Amino acid sequence: MKKSDVKYIPDWRQSPMAYWVHIETDSKPWYLSKEFNPPAPKKFGSLGYPQLTIEFNGYVFVFTSEAQLEHFIKIMGTKLLPSSLELSSKRSGDMGPNSHWLSRLPSKIKPWKYRQKLVEYCKKIEFPR
Repeated sequence: MKKSDVKYIPDWRQSPMAYWVHIETDSKPWYLSKEFNPPAPKKFGSLGYPQLTIEFNGYVFVFTSEAQLEHFIKIMGTKLLPSSLELSSKRSGDMGPNSHWLSRLPSKIKPWKYRQKLVEYCKKIEFPR
């Protein structure tokens, strides 16, 4: 089954990818930071922050920014996946490779054949603006 859905949540940092994609730039701890690169997603008034959920063949992927979706497509679209050790070393902070979003994914979605179809589907989905 393939489907996508958008709902609104009070905190964009709830996404598994938020910490790894949005890097704090104001010398504060990530959870207190107000400035990020790429920028934090914008709140939709009283609705909150958009959360895109993609279900693909029984697995669910959650994104709270367009930058997270683009990062996911970039990483998952590489024929040879980088290691979570390699990816986590690119980000300063206290979180190690075992907490990286890629290491938290089930092994059944990591084969290239699956990822090709997943990435093709994800490219068709637009993040709400």
